[in-house]
Amino acid sequence: MSDAARRYRAALARLVAGRGRHAAHVGKAVRITPAAVAREAGMSRNPLYATHRDILDEIEIAAVSPAPAKDMAAQLTARTGELRELREAARKHAGEKRALATENLALLHRARAAEDTVKARDRLITRLEAMLRQNRFS
Repeated sequence: MSDAARRYRAALARLVAGRGRHAAHVGKAVRITPAAVAREAGMSRNPLYATHRDILDEIEIAAVSPAPAKDMAAQLTARTGELRELREAARKHAGEKRALATENLALLHRARAAEDTVKARDRLITRLEAMLRQNRFS
C-alpha cells in the first residue's frame, strides 16, 4: 500500500471516528466526502479519483454508514433542544415561585391583620365585661 493510500485511509478513519485533526474538522461533525478526506489527509483530491478508486468506494460506504460523529451531532442537537426546554421550564417555574411567594406574603399579612383584630376585640370584650361586673355590683 502506498504512503498516499495510508494517509487517505487514516484520514477517513479519523473522520469516521469523529476525531478530525484538520482545523476545519476539529470538534465538528464532518460530512464524509472525498474533499473532506483529502483535506484531512493534507493532500489533493485528484489522486483519489485518478489512482485510488478503492478508497473512493470506502468513502462512499462511510458517508452513508452511521458514524460516531453523526450520532454525536444528532445527540447534541437533541440535547440542545432539551436544554432549551428545561431553561424555559425553569424560567416559568421561577415566575410561578415568585407569584406564590407574593400570594403567601399577602396571606400572611391578612392573617396577622385578622389576629390583631381578634386581639383588639378580645381586649374590648374584656373591658366591657369588667364594666358590666362593676355596674352589677355597684
